[in-house]
Amino acid sequence: MKRIYIVVLSFVLLLVLTICDREEVSSTAMPEITIHMDGKVIQSQILSREAGIELDDESTLFQALMKDSAASIPYVKLGETIHIDFDDKAPDTYEVKDYILDDEGRLKYDERMAKPLNIEFADRKATFKLEANMAAFLSSNSKDYEPGATIRGFHLTGKWADQTKDIIFVLRTDAK
Repeated sequence: MKRIYIVVLSFVLLLVLTICDREEVSSTAMPEITIHMDGKVIQSQILSREAGIELDDESTLFQALMKDSAASIPYVKLGETIHIDFDDKAPDTYEVKDYILDDEGRLKYDERMAKPLNIEFADRKATFKLEANMAAFLSSNSKDYEPGATIRGFHLTGKWADQTKDIIFVLRTDAK
């Protein structure tokens, strides 16, 4: 009887330790940055890299995200405010670029056409108003001017003392 009691107690202890270990792993895997508009969360991808290492190709980041969420790219009306919440600490420095993308997530125009954005920080929250991107008017395809036909990719590079994070997200909006 004692033997069964010890085996059951050992099994329960092992189960508790395993569950605690999994909770710890899942809490560290939680996103540290949330992007939303009017309470609706916008899917994003967060990549960490060592400070000083540059990305090779912006376009591949957007392509990977669009493959994951092609059917669910949110429509955001021009003039709406986008909110970026940092769970821990806002970056020491940042850079945000706004790109026009094609349907597969590739940059539609040269990297030089990326529009830098200014965002407003208040504590651990940042906001920016979604304005028209003038590069959206370069298209000769009339379908690109239909409502919701402009796909825009945003790349926020945040630098903290010990790391750099690239946060990307994609929105569908109007050209004007």
